[in-house]
Order: sequence, then structure tokens, then C-alpha cells
Amino acid sequence: MKKKILAYILLTVLAMSTLYGCSRTEKDNNETIKKSADATTKEGKGRYIEKPVAMPEMPSSETPMTVVRNKEKQFEIYSFDSQNSSYHRYILKDDNTWETGEAAWLNGEALKDYSLNTLCMGEDGNIYAVLTNYNEMHICKIYKSNDNGLTSTEVPLTYLTEPAYTGEDNTYYPSIEKMQVLKDGTLVLSDMWKYNTLLLYSQEDKALGTVAIDSQKSFIASGNTIIAASDNSTQIIFYDAETSKTTKNLDYTFQPNGVAYSLKNDGTLLVGDSEGIHRMLSEGTLWEIPVDGSITSMSMPSLYILGIYEGALEPEDYYCMFSEAEKGLRLIHYVFDKEASSVPQNQVTLYSLRENATIRQAISLFQQKNPDTKINYVVAMGNEGGSLSDYIRALNTELLAGNGADIILLDGLPARSYIEKGVLADISDILIPLTKDGSILPNIAESYTMDGAIYQMPIRFAIPVIVGTADALASVSSLSTLIDTAEKSGKPYMGSYAAEAMVNDFLALYEEDFFKDNKLSENDFKEFLADLKRLSDNIGIVSKEDYDKAAVPADNLFRNSGNLFPLKAGKTSANYSQIRNISGSLTLFALAKEKELSYSSINNTFLPSGIIGLNKSGKNTETAKAFLKFLFTEEVQTANLYDGLPVNNSSLKKWTDEVNKDIIVGLSDDEGNEFTAEWPDKKDRDNLFQIAQEVNTPIDMNQQLNDILKEQILSFLNGDIGLEEAVTAVKSKVNTYLSE
Repeated sequence: MKKKILAYILLTVLAMSTLYGCSRTEKDNNETIKKSADATTKEGKGRYIEKPVAMPEMPSSETPMTVVRNKEKQFEIYSFDSQNSSYHRYILKDDNTWETGEAAWLNGEALKDYSLNTLCMGEDGNIYAVLTNYNEMHICKIYKSNDNGLTSTEVPLTYLTEPAYTGEDNTYYPSIEKMQVLKDGTLVLSDMWKYNTLLLYSQEDKALGTVAIDSQKSFIASGNTIIAASDNSTQIIFYDAETSKTTKNLDYTFQPNGVAYSLKNDGTLLVGDSEGIHRMLSEGTLWEIPVDGSITSMSMPSLYILGIYEGALEPEDYYCMFSEAEKGLRLIHYVFDKEASSVPQNQVTLYSLRENATIRQAISLFQQKNPDTKINYVVAMGNEGGSLSDYIRALNTELLAGNGADIILLDGLPARSYIEKGVLADISDILIPLTKDGSILPNIAESYTMDGAIYQMPIRFAIPVIVGTADALASVSSLSTLIDTAEKSGKPYMGSYAAEAMVNDFLALYEEDFFKDNKLSENDFKEFLADLKRLSDNIGIVSKEDYDKAAVPADNLFRNSGNLFPLKAGKTSANYSQIRNISGSLTLFALAKEKELSYSSINNTFLPSGIIGLNKSGKNTETAKAFLKFLFTEEVQTANLYDGLPVNNSSLKKWTDEVNKDIIVGLSDDEGNEFTAEWPDKKDRDNLFQIAQEVNTPIDMNQQLNDILKEQILSFLNGDIGLEEAVTAVKSKVNTYLSE
């Protein structure tokens, strides 16, 4: 009954989502949020602390599927046992132990070929389930639990048997991803095929209308009211199903890793997300935040909130259910502690231009272990935009004045300049012991050693990889040899690029050939431009818009993997890709195996991310150093947040040892070509592990400098200016930049 996950990436349409870019300005916070009035009991005392609730012990053959809170306010977890193809139910008792039993109502003969989609506690007091028969046209059915979970009855719905979409080869039926049931028994259905729409049906099979919502967000039922995100994701709406009208709209800024709602009997709305637990009184106009997510697990990117529930204590307590990446369900109890410091006394500030998932994860974990410490994470560039130069200029002013954050995430910042000006502290006392005992990869740490000191170190890295013919792999030592080899082969070196993507990639690889010791070599730069023009003529340039549709956005380095098909067909010599995790290597290894091609890193380079540095003028150095050391532990590094490979040796080994046969990646293009790949075999995974231990040249991207170079290079490639004019313009702008 366990089904494989097939991820089809259509080259003509590819949707990319930004997971961690949301932020609020201080002005927004002051206008929309106030701290809960009951958050302190006396000066400096009182705050909510979290207490994890142990999950039920299960055999390895069992997988937790979903959770509900029954009418007795008890949590029920439903699991599936693959060994005997049956469902089980666990009920949390008052003493925090779990009572185990069979979910008989899901194990009847009529449902033996069905898999559980979703399950809910209806407002009418009954538990409902949506199940799908994957052996028979993927048709869903809805069942209601009877006799305290002993039996069940089907709730027949004609809609579920009507085709949702008919393609050339297959017919697809409604796929209900989530369901709620109102007090009068009305079914509220979210169908995968009905984007941003909830469907209302009576249990007598009568269509009762639709509700426009953001279907990517959660929704709940309370009485005969539906609470959900508006279809434009700017508000929380209250929809009265009896009058078919929206009765209330609350402005709200939604966070990326889920949202959950609960409506109390007095009309108070509770909302949980990564920022914490928010509360709006029935007649209120300002949000309160009794639980601050930044000092709890709620801010961890690996957690996705599934539900929020009020407890029975005084002052009020809360339960939140989460799904944790690669670990399953997690239940946390939030209880007010009147003796805890309302604000942790030991505080450290960490600055970054953009949000970093692993940093956010580590902050939460570190604060759990050190409840008297708070890491204040300042993200300069959220969704508000603004000029990169302005942000860097403001930071430079602070740092050079001996101020600024204790810890600096150097991604996108002029790290070399900070080292030369004495802004960054030597952190080799942290890293050298970790290198010597084998905790972190020595090749990565040693690549940042300068005169016996280490001023910066990444917490993640990615590997630019080339797959192709032996000649193509041997040609990458320089751009000149690369294009010479391509022209001799008589075919394009690789698939068509957008000019922006090509410039980004090849600047990253060969910028140091013409920009050395912080100086521009005019002759070397002229040669680079001439070779880049030859390459653009060789491979062919497409518009940025077409490239973004066919593969991935052009500002993503080494992500040309959408152009696999020309290499697969033997029309080109090579393809570039970027490996950030094992699942990102599936197509690379599969293509190499199928076409008997080779693959390797590109000149032993790697792309660092989460490059951490310590401000020499920081005010809380010891705590800052403790946090830096914590960043490289297995606890932080093993979590896969899709932002790069771990630099912790044991974590990297765990990643490459993992086997996941439930994932298949599929690619197709508008010409009908298809390509599929499964989890790489041990030989390829071991080879990747070896490559990761050998890369030793970080790609040092100075974003401000590269923006200057790209502007003139693109003008040259587009024919707007000549070679000499491009070199002169770059020289002038670079000299101006370096003099600032």
C-alpha cells in the first residue's frame, strides 16, 4: 500500500518557491503586534517554555500518518504497519503515556486496497477519513468512524467518481488532500485539482457551494464557520457556511513553514506559525504573542506546524503538533513558567544579508540547550528589497566603528576586505581541534586558512559538477581550453544558456584568472571576454524568460540540469549541475550510467554557504564562540534543509549512506522526451562522499564586484559595446569600487 513519490519536473513549466525569505520590519511589528499582557508575573520574570511530549513507541514497520484531537480532547495518532498492511491508533492519556490499539474502522475488508489520505475530527463529533484506491484509477472514498472506532460507514459522494482531468493516456479523479466537517455535517473538501477553492457538500450528496481560499495554507472548521487564509494570502477569513458570507477578515503576514488555527469558546483566535503563537481576542484589533517563536522550536525550518490546541491550565497553555523533516510527528506543550526570565539575560546578535535555514535551525536548538541565552538573528534583506550596496555600506559603517553584530554571516559580504581591515577575529581555536579530531572536513577548513589563522568558515557547501565525455571533463582547467575543445568536437559544448546564467557560472569558475590580489588584469580579462563570446556562439543563447521556464532561474549557479536532453541524445559534450544533497544528484548519476559518461567536480571547486565569521569587537565573545562551535555538531549538520551538504564528516557520511527507494525524479520537455532517475546506488554515493572530501577551492563571490562585471559583460555579449569598450568600462568601474 505504500506508494512511491514521483516528482515530474516539466521543463516548460517549473515553479520555484522561496522557503525562508519572509520578514517583518520593526515598523510593521509595532503597528500590528503587542506582547501579551499576561506574559510576566513580576519584573523580569515569566514566559512560556516548551515541554516535548514523547511520541508512542512503534516497531520499525510502522509509520505515523496523521493526528487528531478527539471529542474527549485526547490526541490520537494513526499509523500504518507495512508488515501486516493495517492501521493502528494511539491515544495520549492524562499521564502522558500512549494507549495502543487497532484502528478497526480503517481495517475492514472493504478498505483493504485503500490508503489513508487525511483524517479529521468533525465538528459534529465524528471522525472522518479520506482514503484512495491506487490500484483502481486512484478514486477517493470518505468514511465515518462508528462505535468508538470499531466500525465505519461510507459517505458516498458522486463528485469523487467524476473525472477531474482527462489526458491523452490517463483519466484523473478528484484527490482530496484535506477535509473538515462542520457541525451540521457539511463536508469541506480541498481537492488537489481545484486550486484555491474549498468544496462544500452535504452528506446527502448535494453540492452546497465553494469558498475561495489559499489552498497552500491550512484551514479549520469551528461550528459552522470555516477559518482559512484568503486567496491572496493577506488575511485570515471567517466564512459562515449557513449564510454563505465572510463575517470577519484579519490582516496577517503568513510564514513559509505552515500555519495552524484554533478558535476558543470565547471567540479568541489562536494562530501558530514559525514566529510563535499569536492571539486575537474576539473583538480585538491587535495581535498578541504569548509564545515567542524565536526562543522556541517553532522557528526551526525543519518543523512544519500541523495543528494548535488550547490546554486546560491557568494561565492558558497550548499544544502544537508539527511534522519534522525526516523524523515524523512531534508534539510540544507550551506552559507558562512564572520563574523563568521573561527575556533571556545572555544575548548574542547574528547578522546576515538573507535568511539562512541552517542558522535558523541551529539558533532554536542552541536556545533549547541554553534557555538563558537568546541569539538575536537580524536578517537585513527580507521581502522589502532595497539596494545591496546600501545594506553593505550601513554594515561597514558599524563594523569599522567597532560596533555591529557579534556573529556575521558573510554570504554576499566583502569578507576579504573585513579580514584586511581587522574586523574579523581568528576562529582557528574553534576549528582546528574539530579538524584534528575528524569532526569537520579538513579540506574545507584548510581552504580558509590564511597565515595560520582562520577568519571564516562555511556551515554548508555545494559541489559544482560536470557530467559528459572524457574530453569535456579534461577541458575545464581554463575557459580557453574548454572552448578550444568544444570547437574541435564539432558540436555545442552544452545545452543553450541564458546569457545571465552563463555569465554567472563562468565568472564563478574563472574570475580569479583575471582578477588577482584585488586587481584587474586587463589582458587576462580581454581574453576571458573573447573566450566567453566564443562559448556563447558555440552553445547558443536563449532569453532569460525562456531559460527560466525551461530550467531554473538564471541567477542560480550551476543549475543547468534542465538541459539534460541534448547530452542524453549525444548532441552536446557536457552538462553542469550543482549538488546540494543526495536527492539533487539523482539525474546526474542516472544520466552518467545510462550514457556511459563520466562526472567530476569542476576544478575541485565548491560553493560555500552560511559562511560564519566572528566580529573582533563583539560584546559577548564567549557565547558567540560557543554558538559557532555548536554550528558544526552532528545535531545541527545532519538535518537536511536543502541548503547544502554538511561540513561535519559524520553527518556527510550519514547522508551518503542513506537509501531512499521511495523517491523517483522525472524530467520531460515540450518535445515529448522523458527521463527518470531513482536513488543512486552505493558506488555513486560513495564516490560523491569522496569528491566532497577532495574539493578544496571555495568559489569566493563578491556580489557587488560581480554586478559591475556582469553589466558590462552582458552588454558585450549582446553586441551593444565592443571588446575594448567593455574592458575600459569595467576597469573604470572596478577602480571606483575598490577606492571606496
